[in-house]
Amino acid sequence: MLTFLEGKRKMKIAAFAAAATLVATSASAIELGNTGVSLGGKFDTKYDTGAEEFAMEFVPKAGINRWGVDFAASTTFDILGLNEDDVFKGIDLEAGYTIGNTGLRAYGEIGTDADFEFGDATFGVSFEF
Repeated sequence: MLTFLEGKRKMKIAAFAAAATLVATSASAIELGNTGVSLGGKFDTKYDTGAEEFAMEFVPKAGINRWGVDFAASTTFDILGLNEDDVFKGIDLEAGYTIGNTGLRAYGEIGTDADFEFGDATFGVSFEF
């Protein structure tokens, strides 16, 4: 059986999850004319039951699509200042090429940390259907 305090804690978690669902909505990216440049972002609000921590992140993204190749840059900001006030986490860079109408996309990704030191590069092919 739940004690009063455990029930109250679960209600707080449920209320936060409901509020987060209403707040964390998606929006379309803004296309800047016929330039192929797009700007967008997302808010991600979550609760980790293992670590018992709340998190809210904002991920702005800018991209360009030219000559069949798409380039994108994004970063993640920890809005709540969790993880010892480590708000800025670095920049993620991605380039990709969609191969005809096959559903295949070749891509490459690399990221930096908060000190702009590059991590491992990732290259691959994805199939979307």
